[in-house]
Amino acid sequence: MMHRALQIQEILLNIFGHCHRPRDGGGDQLFDVAALARTCRVFKEPALDVLWEKLYYTLSPLARCLPGVEASHKSSSGDYSFHRPLTRIEWDILRSYTRRVRSIDMKEGVKGLSRTSLISLSKPPGAEPLFSNVRYLRFQYTPEDKHLLLLPLPSLLVLDIQSDDQRSFERSLKSFAKFSPNLTRLLIHLHHDESNVDMDHVDPRIICRWQNLQTVDCNMRLDVITLVHLSRMPALTCLSFTLRSTLPDQISPSDPPLIFSNLDELSLHSQLLDPIIRLLSQIRLPAISDVSAFVEFRPSRRDLSSFLAGVQTSGSAHAVRTLWLVQDFDSYDTHVPEDRPVLVLEDLRPYMEFSNLRCINLAIEWKVDLTDSELLALASKWPHLEKLLINTKWGWNTQGGITPNGLLQLLQACQLLTRIALAIDTRGYTEIPPSPVSLGLTLARLSFINVLDSLIEEECVPAITAFFLGVLPRPKCYFTAWKEPAMGWNPNRDVCQTRWKHVCRQIKDAATQSRGHDDQIHS
Repeated sequence: MMHRALQIQEILLNIFGHCHRPRDGGGDQLFDVAALARTCRVFKEPALDVLWEKLYYTLSPLARCLPGVEASHKSSSGDYSFHRPLTRIEWDILRSYTRRVRSIDMKEGVKGLSRTSLISLSKPPGAEPLFSNVRYLRFQYTPEDKHLLLLPLPSLLVLDIQSDDQRSFERSLKSFAKFSPNLTRLLIHLHHDESNVDMDHVDPRIICRWQNLQTVDCNMRLDVITLVHLSRMPALTCLSFTLRSTLPDQISPSDPPLIFSNLDELSLHSQLLDPIIRLLSQIRLPAISDVSAFVEFRPSRRDLSSFLAGVQTSGSAHAVRTLWLVQDFDSYDTHVPEDRPVLVLEDLRPYMEFSNLRCINLAIEWKVDLTDSELLALASKWPHLEKLLINTKWGWNTQGGITPNGLLQLLQACQLLTRIALAIDTRGYTEIPPSPVSLGLTLARLSFINVLDSLIEEECVPAITAFFLGVLPRPKCYFTAWKEPAMGWNPNRDVCQTRWKHVCRQIKDAATQSRGHDDQIHS
């Protein structure tokens, strides 16, 4: 007799969900759940719900679910196609499966079903759409696959698309809003042709068709009409887009600032930092928590100061938890280190106004000159700091850095730190230090350290290794150095990288031994 617990739908769905872990191209788990579906009537429905919850990698199940070879056939390309119109019974069979689909994920492109067959699925008999319960759609868009956007998806909440053909994609997307009016997350990544300036922005009529967007994440350049529309969306909490340099000029100085009342995360991409600074002066972000700026060219000292002031002006400094300013690395447009500005304490003082920071990521083409006492003075204002990443991409380009003792004091001052990227001053550090545990220090949270372009002498390797073995909690840790391409100019790179690799290897070996010891304890 079947246990009563197995007659509860939620329990069966949970069990079958654990049995079904789909991989690219399927796997044994699919057959396990299919076998369960054939076991008994009680198992059939929840097992089918799990099997059909996600169409992943291929649409071929839409053809293979129909009994008999006369309804569909497989072409030389591997795609199935319907070689005659489906009968009413076949439509009913198909609908009995498609109503279970919650997610369609074709990130490698639409495969498994011919274009003509896909078109036929967009016009099923009757008023009810074929995919009435799909919540998530992701695929690699091409003009040949545009028919996937013609499927009525009335319950769709998330649209995630990549495309190389912006204009064709835009035409398809205009009608898509009519079929999926309740979209809450719009994620679009277009591969731009940099030589075609007409292909660098989105038609404002597209995004303006949706009224309930919570997340807009796209690498397209939005115009002022779209930006104003988004500012009037009370549901919008996350916004990421590419900023055209002329956009701030389109907002009249006489107009009141645009208020994004509930925006929590803002990510802006621009060639220069100046347009971002000007836009921040024209908007208000009363609920902002995370601010990120990504630029292509090196900002000036004045730009850095104005950017931090702009973040304070547009929102509440106390509410900001994450602050990123990252410059992309371009090997063809990189200044020699001697020509780079030097980041000093005075440049970072504005960060002290953000007392609730959890994450700082500053990566610009500057050199860095900070002492232990200066970094500790900054950190004293960030009691909740979890991630401190200073010039991860570019390095510090310095003989010194933060001493091991200074790093230890930093970890004590900010006990929530989990990730650190700082240059370490190893000069003269040759004596094996006492472990932090023997000193009564607890550093269990730290899991990642990047020492960037730190220099290290051969005689310092044993002591530095011992220091980091004591600092990093061994079961879960990651240690790295000299990883970024922008550090390749340094003549000391190869020898220092080799020495730091030895340190890293020792840490990994200790972590492996610790995990093995833990396994023995729990076995």
